[in-house]
Amino acid sequence: MSDHEGEMVAEKKAPRKLRVTFEFEIPPGTPTNVRTARRMAAVEAMRTAVTAIAARELPPETTITTRHEWGYVWHDTATEPATLGPEAP
Repeated sequence: MSDHEGEMVAEKKAPRKLRVTFEFEIPPGTPTNVRTARRMAAVEAMRTAVTAIAARELPPETTITTRHEWGYVWHDTATEPATLGPEAP
């Protein structure tokens, strides 16, 4: 086997993941909270829709994990990206 063929085999065995993130912000001043049953129904509907699309577009051996969280974001700050070192030559 040539070096190129060996690289191709190694590449096919390399772990690969596709991560897609959606973040929904409930508008301030919404008169009532989003009830748990409604949130969970929304999560399940989105999971079902994404699973159907993924099953159509990705290899059949693909697995999917759904993660969801609900929280009150009292403090959430981020900085602009920063370069950690000198530019490459």
